[in-house]
Amino acid sequence: MKNDTLARVPCTTNLSADASETLAAHSSKTLAAHTPETLAAVRMLEAIVGSAEQIEVTTEHLLHGGMYSRTIRIPADSVITGAYIKVPTVLIVHGDADVLTGDRWVSLSGYGVLAGSAFRKQVFVTRSAVEMTMVFATQAKTVEEAERELTDEYDMLMSHNSVRDEISITGE
Repeated sequence: MKNDTLARVPCTTNLSADASETLAAHSSKTLAAHTPETLAAVRMLEAIVGSAEQIEVTTEHLLHGGMYSRTIRIPADSVITGAYIKVPTVLIVHGDADVLTGDRWVSLSGYGVLAGSAFRKQVFVTRSAVEMTMVFATQAKTVEEAERELTDEYDMLMSHNSVRDEISITGE
């Protein structure tokens, strides 16, 4: 089973006003690490999402100036669970989605630049097409080196199963 799982499913998020908030209104704009209990629940959800029909996603990789970025585009009405991220990142998101951060759901709308804590595993439920670019500082010279730095689950990333990925390494 892939750790980056993406399914296009009819989905609704039953979020009460107490259980969710708009990330833009959240002062820290941080994607927080999860408690062990929430991480276990995310892994159970990942198994369910992984059993649904998967959508092929192209990953655009860029290594430049001591930074690695990876961009994906997710269709509307999709659920994605990501790999367990072990380094701090910046996540740039454009679109409308609900995201599990720490132990609560928040709503994203439009464009946002978010601080991503290390030791997290995200769940996104998209309400529109969503573009996401994750960036982190690295000394990696190859995409494989950068992915190994990003996650211990690197061999299970969606990008390892795609023939359409785009890779740009500038050497700067």
